[in-house]
Parts: sequence; C-alpha cells; structure tokens
Amino acid sequence: MNRPPRNNGPPGRQPGRQPGHQPDPDDDDPDVPEKSDSTRLKLRRLDGNRFAFQPPVCAFDRQEDLEEVQQMIAAGELEIARDELLYLVSDCRGFLEAHNLLGELALEEEDISLARGHYGFAYEIGLDSLPAGFRGILPAKRDYNRAFFLAGRGLARCLIARGQPQEGRAVLVQLARFDPQEEHVKALLKELDERERERKAKR
Repeated sequence: MNRPPRNNGPPGRQPGRQPGHQPDPDDDDPDVPEKSDSTRLKLRRLDGNRFAFQPPVCAFDRQEDLEEVQQMIAAGELEIARDELLYLVSDCRGFLEAHNLLGELALEEEDISLARGHYGFAYEIGLDSLPAGFRGILPAKRDYNRAFFLAGRGLARCLIARGQPQEGRAVLVQLARFDPQEEHVKALLKELDERERERKAKR
C-alpha cells in the first residue's frame, strides 16, 4: 500500500479553501468529532507579521493524560489508547496533539481514510482559527504551530497516498505560504514535482 510515514500523516479538509472558511462535516469519517465555535484557537503575535497558535487551556490540563496515552501506545495497548484519545478530543476539541495521535493510530491500522479525517480535522481547526484574509507568517517550530504543521503535512501525505496528489499539493502550498522556510514542506513539494516529471516522461 502507498502508505504515508507514521509520524507525518494528515486528513480531511478540502484543500484550497481560504482561512476562515467553515467546512461541511466529513460524512465518511464517523470517528472524527464535529467542530464548534469553541474549537477555535487563540493567535498570539510574536513580532511584526509573525504569529503563533496557542494551545487551548484544556490541552494544558490534559498533558498528563496524553503522556499516559503515549505510554499505552509504547506498550502496544493501541485500542485502549485510541479510546482514551477519542475521549480527550470529545472533551477538548482543540487538542491538536490528540487528533494527530489518532491519525497515527489509524495509519498503524493502514486506514488512510480515517487518518486523513483526524489529521484533516486538526488542520481545519487551525485554518478556521485564522481571521479572514490572514496574510501573516506562522513559524512552524513555534508554540502550537508545530502541531498544526504536523497535521497539515499528514493530511497532504494521506491525500497523496489516496491518489489525490493535486489536493495534497494544495495543502502543502498553503503551508508554504504560512512558513516559506519549513523544510519538510519544501521537501514534500520537491518530491511531488519529481513524481510529476517522472509521470510525464513515461507518456
């Protein structure tokens, strides 16, 4: 199977939508929770035109729970870990790390569609938290931007693995606008370009 790496998967937004757009529910991902206005993340100005997402208070409060889940995963207790993560995101919908871990677990089961849903949900949370017409920079290594970029890269990889390279590219291009220096995004775009050249050369 053309499966994306475990540590980098994303899912479910329709790429190409502008920040602030309210998406339709993803009907084919039943385990992905619905979003609400309370899911929006706060944005902090770092300096000039650079900004960083801030974790919701509930995510701070549940870091110990997340560490326990990671221990469960390390011990191979994947089903219990999945149930605990679903509980965490139902109680704290903006908990991007938990959504990303659900995406990883879905990839462990080679369920790319479900992984796309979880990664996509986290990616959408970030996009929907931005003001309309946002043109700022989101440094990928700062604050909660890390979890957002992980979700976005995961979504792109899942889309590509599902045979949707243009949709995956659209996600990566959007991430590159947010942080033109992000090395993983640049590498993925380069890889896509090489695949496209090879495909055309075989015609």
